[in-house]
Amino acid sequence: MKRTLVLFAIVIALAVWCAPTLSGQVAHAASEYMYEFESGGDTLYMQNVADEQERVIGVSFSGSYFGDIPVTMEVYAVGDKPLDFNIGGTLTSEQRALREDLADMFGRIHAFIERIDGLANTSYDGTDKPASDVYRYNNAEQGQRIEIARETYEMLCAAKEMYELTDGAFDPAVYRLVDLWGFSSRIYSRGEFGLPYDREVSAEEFFTNGMPLPEEKYIEAFSAAEFVDFSDSAVVLDTDGGYGVTKNVPPAVVDGVSFGQWIDLGGIAKGYVVDGIRDIFAEQGIDRFYVSAGGSSVAYGKDYDGTDSVLGIADAFDPMSALYATPLFSLEVGESSVSTSGQNVRKYTRDGVEYAHILDGETGAPAQTGVRSVTVIVPKEQGLDWATKGDCLTTALTVMGRDGIIRLINDYFDERGILVAVEYETADGRKQLLTNIPREAITAKADSFAEYGWALTATDNGFVYDANATGEQTAPRNTYRVWLIVLGCILGAAAVALVIYRLVKGGGRTLRNVRNARRDKPFKLGDILIYMGVVLLILVLFGVFVLGDTGKGDIQRVNVIDERTGEILFVYNTVRDEYTVNSTNSGGWQIEVEDISGGIRVTLYRTVDGEERYNQLTVMRGRDASVKMTDSVCGFHQDCVRNFPEIKRAGGVIVCSPNMLKVVTL
Repeated sequence: MKRTLVLFAIVIALAVWCAPTLSGQVAHAASEYMYEFESGGDTLYMQNVADEQERVIGVSFSGSYFGDIPVTMEVYAVGDKPLDFNIGGTLTSEQRALREDLADMFGRIHAFIERIDGLANTSYDGTDKPASDVYRYNNAEQGQRIEIARETYEMLCAAKEMYELTDGAFDPAVYRLVDLWGFSSRIYSRGEFGLPYDREVSAEEFFTNGMPLPEEKYIEAFSAAEFVDFSDSAVVLDTDGGYGVTKNVPPAVVDGVSFGQWIDLGGIAKGYVVDGIRDIFAEQGIDRFYVSAGGSSVAYGKDYDGTDSVLGIADAFDPMSALYATPLFSLEVGESSVSTSGQNVRKYTRDGVEYAHILDGETGAPAQTGVRSVTVIVPKEQGLDWATKGDCLTTALTVMGRDGIIRLINDYFDERGILVAVEYETADGRKQLLTNIPREAITAKADSFAEYGWALTATDNGFVYDANATGEQTAPRNTYRVWLIVLGCILGAAAVALVIYRLVKGGGRTLRNVRNARRDKPFKLGDILIYMGVVLLILVLFGVFVLGDTGKGDIQRVNVIDERTGEILFVYNTVRDEYTVNSTNSGGWQIEVEDISGGIRVTLYRTVDGEERYNQLTVMRGRDASVKMTDSVCGFHQDCVRNFPEIKRAGGVIVCSPNMLKVVTL
């Protein structure tokens, strides 16, 4: 078991390490020139970076912090002095002095990052190092005040500002829920168990069917409004003779066991580090640089040649995006802070439903809003603390969903010149971009960009949402699986053809040993074609039912289709509790939706030859999603009601032949 968990942790750590969510930030290559120096007892390294023509353009410094998250920075010039020399080679006195100044600066930055890492860490290893401020808060009793560092105080102040702005969508106090769902570093990266609500899982089970879901009693307890409260009355900050924070939150009690409120400043800490590095650069007169903390919090100065920097937005829908960030489009961003959050990296799938690491404190579950990725671009003019705030906003927008995003774009972001790019999936599975980036600002587009619908339209009153926005082309979500099926069929057919060829030509030992086999020609051309057709049919069926979607997962969407026209009349996303109605359908169907306990009741009706026809179905949402035709006026027998049982898995179908309606679960 331990060996399995170690392997599990290693694989997850590598996936997180290799999965930047922004693409194309820096296309520079490291050169062979390196300079080793000591700072505060640590051995550190600088390295030259080169452009595409292998010309030296600057110096880089990088390290792993916050639990193996890479922090990388590139500096291209100090004031008016370009760093276009080999730092490990023969230097002039001026270049040598500049190299030592850089070493001192990077040593200072290294100490700064380690300090923030030490303040924000959620775990404690029991060594001689003091426990972090966050760890001490998480283990404090209700009403207890703890002293904290100035930096922790500033991070908490920024968190409170964003908590209020987003009406609680950004909430550091959901960390107990993050832990419950298996996304804390304790479980997700290290495979450490031991709390009452833990569900141990092997690496094999995790990758085949995800993490076992938590019990409802813990979800309810850890999402109670008073438990995830991060308001000024719940988490009290003060500067009385120093910096302090008081936990005024009562513990959650489940089965007689008390669980205190936990907070997490991990995302904020990365942004805070990026802001701090940019401050240090500003003190040194450095305005040509690039800083990245884990790829999700980035600061751009001018590029190495003094031009505006170029940002690449990754395609969050790409199946390989969890391992490598493939670009969707690029734009020039100049001097700015860029933050991103994606639902495509830290996630698992259980019974066909995808669960990602951003938690919604109101529902107590991973956010299911259709938002796959959020990128926030803040210009330098807004100040030097926006990497910190940007990390908060990308998380919040994922939880707030489409309507909350549009509200902030038309208000808070518009007033500050903040650009936002959101990759969004509609309730019926279409890809859309929700963005206030001008179309003419996009400098390059990937082929997959054409699959997205540009879903926000600028008007005199701000941006409005176009629910019908579609891309220039559509591609099936299971493209790779289809190609796998096709490839399997081709290989299978080739193997069969080879065997038959050998038999017909008499090359096999069996036929050589059978008298008159060649003369009798047991395999004639027509027979061969029939045999090959049967084999191909078997292979296709195997591909569809074994390699294809077998309907083994839980229901995520319910589609109602008019079989006469092929139009989709109604779509209900059971995971997001969101539906779309095709009110302009050509069949004249009227659709009414009524909320019921745990789901919805949908009635579709139209008039045929002066007679009203209708179908009524009940759809339940959540973990136990199901659909059942409960009533109809469609003929004498109501076959769709009596003969079709309740469907509880994806891949099910209910058909009403007289009314030509079909219900499909996906």
